[in-house]
Amino acid sequence: MYLGLDIGGANLKYVVLDESGAKGGVVYFPLWKRENLKKLPEKLKVCEVKAVCAVTTAELCDTFASREEGVKFVEKTVKAAFPKAFFVSVEGKIRDKAEPPLDFAASNWVASVRYLLEEGWREFLFVDMGTTTTDVIPVREGTIRSAKNDFERLRRGELVYVGMLRTPTFHVLRRFKVPLAPEFYSVVGDALVVTGDMDKDDYICETPDGRGVSREECMQRLSRQLCSDLKELGEDFVVEMAFCVREELVRMVAEAMEWQAQKWQLERVVGCGKGEFLLREAAERVGLKFKGLSEEVGELSEIFPAYACAVFAKEMFEAE
Repeated sequence: MYLGLDIGGANLKYVVLDESGAKGGVVYFPLWKRENLKKLPEKLKVCEVKAVCAVTTAELCDTFASREEGVKFVEKTVKAAFPKAFFVSVEGKIRDKAEPPLDFAASNWVASVRYLLEEGWREFLFVDMGTTTTDVIPVREGTIRSAKNDFERLRRGELVYVGMLRTPTFHVLRRFKVPLAPEFYSVVGDALVVTGDMDKDDYICETPDGRGVSREECMQRLSRQLCSDLKELGEDFVVEMAFCVREELVRMVAEAMEWQAQKWQLERVVGCGKGEFLLREAAERVGLKFKGLSEEVGELSEIFPAYACAVFAKEMFEAE
């Protein structure tokens, strides 16, 4: 067996690859809760494997004083659980040590793009929409044209800080009849449960108010965003608001796609992640061709960096 890991600050994603195929999953595991740091090794030990390949974005969570400290912690923890572990750098290189640490920070999107390059893709816009962020990575003439750190990717519009679940609603929708209160009352996941785009079982993070994830509770949280409650506003009003959140989410991603596609003269989007279906809408809205990776790997599209890492683990083991 071979194991691919995508270790985030909020979610731990894994894919196991063997002769029967690949399977994986997502574990909500917020590392900003310091007690989880000691529990990480047992969470990583999902199976006995021949080799492991990992990427991380966990170094960005506020548990660590610096990205370097975060990368070193992840490397040490993974190596303790799996001595035969490899790591993918932001340059797309696979090494048995994460040195220098900053070369291995926020590198999960690189694993995905490297996999696609190995599969023969040369001209495309890679877009991965997860629960928290959306990567928009231009690839031109078989070369990654993106910046190599998150600060620069934010500046250049290659990292859009919106996702399918954890994004505060007021970041996406600033006004609905009245300005939304800039309080952490609700998240995008609440709106997408209300619109029917997300099953409540996919709402894997904690809710802003610590309550449940039923449609009614999601509407109650959205109502608070307007300094009101569901009884006062009415269900129809809140449902309309939820669809406006959805529309703004698609618009933001579509604008990012269009900008990068025009800048690099690209015509096709290769999309994956939890929000793949929204990426298709966004791409078609701005006239771009769309290829969803779920067509190739099914549900593993939602955790594609981990899938790519599992493939790399097998390649590295067989190359030795």
